[in-house]
Amino acid sequence: MAWLQNPATGELAQLTPDSSGRRVEIDLWLQPGAAVARAHIHDRLTERFEVLEGEVGLLVDRDERVARAGDGVVEVPPGTVHDWWNAGDGVAHVRGEVVGTTAARFVGMIEAVFSLGALGRVDGKGAPTPLWLAAVMREYRDVIRIARLPGYVLAPLAAIARRAGHDPLAAELHGPTAACALAAPDDPRGWATQRRALSSA
Repeated sequence: MAWLQNPATGELAQLTPDSSGRRVEIDLWLQPGAAVARAHIHDRLTERFEVLEGEVGLLVDRDERVARAGDGVVEVPPGTVHDWWNAGDGVAHVRGEVVGTTAARFVGMIEAVFSLGALGRVDGKGAPTPLWLAAVMREYRDVIRIARLPGYVLAPLAAIARRAGHDPLAAELHGPTAACALAAPDDPRGWATQRRALSSA
């Protein structure tokens, strides 16, 4: 079980992989304004989400809607473009799971992306900067694809990123000492407030 934070996107996640490596349970707290940086696709994973608190905007294929507590589980089949964002004024809490052959690698991808956010290696929307994005997408191509990012653009950028030393498997991006790693917060809903208070002390 790991607590991971991405201050660039306003996401706090508790990830719990099972022993098979084929399933990861996720609790996610989204600060106001939080959003995934880009619409994306998992070719080998099924994702399921249920909103427990707040309002979450969801795009699944061409269906865009707002999900609230009590609306039930939303399933994203493999190969489906999807996106989400906090659609309300308060903190949103989402519980879900990722299931499939690359579920264990999914955790590594999240660690890398969240750590890049924590290190400030992101653009104004919280997405990794172009060379980092290309490096991460190349390394984790079995886990994730960015919608509308063709391979003929990705491949040369990934090659440049590799020569520039952008390593998505670097120790600073993974494990208990990763830039995104966080001790269990006193209150996940107030995570951003706690961080601001600690940083100003």
